Amino acid sequence: MDTVKKKLRETRFYLRQLLEQRQLAFSDPEEFDFCLSAFLCAARSIDYRLRHLYKAKYKTFYTKWERTLQPPERGLLKLMVDDRNLEVHEAGSSRLKQEERIPVSQRYQDKSGTMTVTGPRGAPPAQIVKPVYAFHIDGQLVPVDECCGKYLELLEQLVADFSRHA
Repeated sequence: MDTVKKKLRETRFYLRQLLEQRQLAFSDPEEFDFCLSAFLCAARSIDYRLRHLYKAKYKTFYTKWERTLQPPERGLLKLMVDDRNLEVHEAGSSRLKQEERIPVSQRYQDKSGTMTVTGPRGAPPAQIVKPVYAFHIDGQLVPVDECCGKYLELLEQLVADFSRHA
């Protein structure tokens, strides 16, 4: 079980990286995608590791465990597994890219940099256009980091429940 718990820690690490990237206004947008890809792969490897180590015992447990989940939780598991498959085996994640506009009247600063704005009085504020990423779930856009956080919570619950069962 130690290697499974290590995979959980790896997944948590990539979620933290994803959350940090999301907050940066001046970062390379590809870096968010790199973090999402790493998160999806690390998260998926938790189930793979359990299947490899515990074979039929885990498969039987998982089938029963999955039935205890609410439909939105099962849907999230499927979405994240499917998205990992798109990321790895096809053209990339299904995440949608939108824009957040941050008005800047004098100065904006975050870990990625600083922007200072000058201009005539009365001029509209400058704007930073920052990418924002979401998954389309049941007709709604849900932030990627929120989905990833909930997915990790489900995986942590899976591992905890299986540990008690094993």
